[in-house]
Amino acid sequence: MKIFRILILCTICILGACIEKRNKGTNDDSFYKEKGDWDTGRIPLIKPYEVIITNKEEGWGIGLEGIDGDTGFGNIRSINIIDGMILIYSVNSILHGVDKPETWHIIIPKKRVEKGFDKHQDYLNYLVQLGINEEPKLYDIEMVAAYFDQNNVIEWNNINGKNL
Repeated sequence: MKIFRILILCTICILGACIEKRNKGTNDDSFYKEKGDWDTGRIPLIKPYEVIITNKEEGWGIGLEGIDGDTGFGNIRSINIIDGMILIYSVNSILHGVDKPETWHIIIPKKRVEKGFDKHQDYLNYLVQLGINEEPKLYDIEMVAAYFDQNNVIEWNNINGKNL
């Protein structure tokens, strides 16, 4: 009888550990699953960053924490997440309070980095400083939105035109 109780206790502990491990993944966090309200679209990036659209005229936008002086920008055209970094390209945007025809942004939440560039070469140079020698592919924001619309979470490595 004592051995039976020990076996049951061990089984409960093992099941509890398995459930706890499964629940620790980011894919189980509601932040990564919420699609937005009835009048807005939403794409989760790396918590707490997300892009939101309220209407097509204003396009997709992101709020920043103001680490580099900017609090956010809009007109996002393409995006990707690689190795904990959010990479964004936008047009007709604002960088440090100045209108710019195009901007590139690198956001690294774990390092509290929010860098914006109005010159493509400066963006590429910063990527090299981070150890990325080849420019990563950025995905069209509408393609990412369509992917997220059809999937519970965004698996950034699986996004391509064929997955839609």
